Amino acid sequence: MHEFRRWLRRWQRRLTFLVMRQLLRGFGFASARTLGRWLAAIQFRLSLRVRRNCQRDLAKLLGLPPGDPRVRELLLGSYRATLIAVLEALAMFDRRQDDDLLQARCEVAGMEHLQPALAAGRGAILLSTHMGNGALVALRLARDGWPVSVVYRQARMMSEEFLERGLPLYGIEGIRANAGIHAYSRMLDALRRGRIVFMMMDQGARAARDGIVLRFLGKDMPVAAGPAQLARHSQAPLLPQFAVASDPAWKFTIGPPVQRGPGSTLEADVEQLVRLTERHILKYPQLWSWHHRRWRKFPLAEASR
Repeated sequence: MHEFRRWLRRWQRRLTFLVMRQLLRGFGFASARTLGRWLAAIQFRLSLRVRRNCQRDLAKLLGLPPGDPRVRELLLGSYRATLIAVLEALAMFDRRQDDDLLQARCEVAGMEHLQPALAAGRGAILLSTHMGNGALVALRLARDGWPVSVVYRQARMMSEEFLERGLPLYGIEGIRANAGIHAYSRMLDALRRGRIVFMMMDQGARAARDGIVLRFLGKDMPVAAGPAQLARHSQAPLLPQFAVASDPAWKFTIGPPVQRGPGSTLEADVEQLVRLTERHILKYPQLWSWHHRRWRKFPLAEASR
């Protein structure tokens, strides 16, 4: 029975992907924001159990009463930002979109940090989070002539070739993280070739054995050590990239390279990146995907721990 439910959920997600792709083929990339707001309102209303659990956990994390209307509005904003980002990405990688239209939806500050970071010839790691349509940053860099490699995880709901075919439409090299050690070798090779490797910090790990268990946004959960390990192994600079606004266009900022402490351990490096990510999410909570499985499936940790 458990396996059947997993199979059913997988096919529900797959059907959702196909329906959204068809909608965007009909309405186009320009409609993604309007469509995203409308669908987010429906999802927010219908996902009663998930919404209640997220509101409860989020209120405790922020030190607010469970029924505080600010928590509800924050979570609704998160639903909107997430769905708009997903719909835009679906449209972008399903079919080649107009460059000017895409660039009008994205502003990037902190570009001055990239050139010095790449000057040493070891490439650079651009560390993102699930906040807004970060793929637009990769597209902007590629359009401006920067060599970009995007590390992505093949979701079961997507067609096998969706991102494999979609990223090269914009001159971006794709590295499929599901390939394990082969993917890691490709990341190292990309850095050796002086490329920007774009990857996620908050992708999460499926189990404790796959990551390092740390407290992240009030929950003890396994955190992937890949970005920190890649930076240590390659000696490439690692720069954080965060979303700071969603309307009327996405606004992102690229920070200076993260400085590791002398003699730091891998665990210490991972925790440093986790704290950096956590601080930014708490500063702009309406932009992060609280309702995604990577956070909501874990219980809040005891305050005394």
